[in-house]
Amino acid sequence: MLDGLTLDQLRVLVAIAETGSFRAAAGRLQRAQSAISHAVASLEAQLGVLLFDRSGYRPSLTNEGRTLLADARRVLAQTEGLKARARSFTTGIETTLDIAVDPFVDFARIAEAFRAVYEAFPEVGMRIRTLPLGGPLVTVRDRGSLFGVSVSDEIRDDALTMEAIGDVMLYAVAAPTHALAREQPPVDVSDHLNIVVVDPTDVTAGVDYGVGGPKAWRVDDLQTKRALIMAGIGWGNMPAHLVEADIAEGRLSRIAPQGIGKDGATVMPVYLIYRQGAMFGPAAKCLWQAILGDTLPPDHEAT
Repeated sequence: MLDGLTLDQLRVLVAIAETGSFRAAAGRLQRAQSAISHAVASLEAQLGVLLFDRSGYRPSLTNEGRTLLADARRVLAQTEGLKARARSFTTGIETTLDIAVDPFVDFARIAEAFRAVYEAFPEVGMRIRTLPLGGPLVTVRDRGSLFGVSVSDEIRDDALTMEAIGDVMLYAVAAPTHALAREQPPVDVSDHLNIVVVDPTDVTAGVDYGVGGPKAWRVDDLQTKRALIMAGIGWGNMPAHLVEADIAEGRLSRIAPQGIGKDGATVMPVYLIYRQGAMFGPAAKCLWQAILGDTLPPDHEAT
């Protein structure tokens, strides 16, 4: 019979496993040790298995106990999720915020904004998508994400608003062993392989961003691009914050291709994207303000 199984018993099981003893679990839960022992005995009786081996100095989980501990944690997490969703009905606080971020963006600034949301609304979950080029725009447009953080002002949609929040510096780089790294600037890259990240959406279909010549390998992410460049296969434009350490430690060299910025450096604007007329809950407003400042757009002001 499992009808008498309680969440309290599961919390006791988890507390003992995490603290290492019945006494420590009693302290964490602010209960008498006898109550902890009784809860475990009742749980074992209802489940029909021995959860703890008590023959040693400290109780240790049995094989069955370790298996059921994972289930107990899952049940408790689902219960907290249910309670959070119920609270959202009465408080208006979101259960989850969904945001898509272009990997070219320096994530440190966005992470600070996420920290502000976590401190103000620790019960709100965060779904963070990493999508290059048109990815953030598409997922915001299609209501998959409430916000997007995107690089480039060449990607637009009339149904979306794009608020400038800064910029990102790109460096043209190659491996120190690459022929381009040994040439005097400005260098002609037209005969050298260019490594570029492609758009996973059709927003920029037919357009190759950052391609400096007819020879190009196309990849899906910056990690692959960086690895190929470091291997000496080709060159490419990379976010400065991702390659500054590689440049300083000699793993990559800056190059200055003809017609690509000053000394091979280019600046691209960064935008916060949201749907016009989208409803912002308290956590979304907190995130907005952490990124942009204290002013919400008129149609998103708190009521």
